[in-house]
Amino acid sequence: MKRSVLPGGFSPTFYLAFLSAFLFFSSGNLLITPLPLYIEKMGGGPTELGLSGTAFALSAVAVRPFMGRLTDTRGRKVTLLIGAVLFILAPLAYATSRSVPMLLGARTFHGMGIAAFTTAYGALIVDVTPRERWGEALGIGGIAGALSIMLGSPLGASLLHHTSFQTVFLISAATATACLAITLLLREPAKETTALPKSGPANASALDLIRRRDILIPSLATLTLGLAHGTTNAFLPLFGRDRGLGNVGFFFTAKSVAAAASRSAAGRLSDRFGRVPIILPLFAVLALGYMGLNWTYSFGMLLAMAAIQGVGFGGVRVGMETMVVDAAPAKLRGTAYGLLYFCFDGGIAVGSMLTGILATFTGFGTLYVLVGVLCLLTAGAFSVLMQRPTPAGEET
Repeated sequence: MKRSVLPGGFSPTFYLAFLSAFLFFSSGNLLITPLPLYIEKMGGGPTELGLSGTAFALSAVAVRPFMGRLTDTRGRKVTLLIGAVLFILAPLAYATSRSVPMLLGARTFHGMGIAAFTTAYGALIVDVTPRERWGEALGIGGIAGALSIMLGSPLGASLLHHTSFQTVFLISAATATACLAITLLLREPAKETTALPKSGPANASALDLIRRRDILIPSLATLTLGLAHGTTNAFLPLFGRDRGLGNVGFFFTAKSVAAAASRSAAGRLSDRFGRVPIILPLFAVLALGYMGLNWTYSFGMLLAMAAIQGVGFGGVRVGMETMVVDAAPAKLRGTAYGLLYFCFDGGIAVGSMLTGILATFTGFGTLYVLVGVLCLLTAGAFSVLMQRPTPAGEET
């Protein structure tokens, strides 16, 4: 079946899904700065901020396997719609919360929503793209999230100077409603038109996915990405305030600009040179971006560290995603994505809780140094494990 394409070589479904994802992520990223400040206003401290990330991520972890199966059995669109609806409900629940425990309970809606939407989104992007352009497609598709941070994060911070927390939450819910409307217009391809990847047996099961090194190792390495991501989102607003760094919403803007460029370039380069040679140096770049925060005392330096983090995070992320879809058969692509994001969410959940406790003893600067060291250790382990000979029976 011949695909209809638009300028850039991608299908109309690709671009419509991109717009839907932009609105979806914008809904959540409007709250990056307001939500930690709202928790603090309600009497929460670093531990409660960490628990906020943990509640979000644990709910995502809990439903990831179900969302992966749902994506493969009922279709990508159904799962995308579930994610959009949950992203409408979550901000509305924040707006009506009157205590930190109530807000933490509301965070579960956001976690379940992100699990549903991101699992189906990546699978759909690959479904409608030729295999030789998977890295490029996932790189460009991920820019939707980066663009949403670029615009949504500083906008959310700025809105607090002109309106209330509740109004910001309502704007977030309205943005998710626009995502729902766009998602309803999506047309996903019939299952029989989706090409199987060259690697991975056609009759593989979900258990076979876990046994494959080129799926399991990238997924486990993504635990570190989740921990790093959760640490940044949970504590950077307070870190920036304590050091007088200005509107830290622009940190997320700068990081997103760099991540968008990195995802696009790294995706194309990984299609040409392979996934591992792109992932390893970018892991080192990510580590530098985190460790450098410890010596950041100016707004300019904050933006520089944001750009370095963005280059590393965006490139590593798209490399891991493409490795997983390379190895997964089409009928289990949603399940494979679910495993990858299960680990990412797990890193956020465990990391947010542990780093929240650790921050009370070390301070935020030292905490970011430790995160950078963990990135370097993960890169080393990833390199060693991926260079080992493939066990008999794993090749197809």
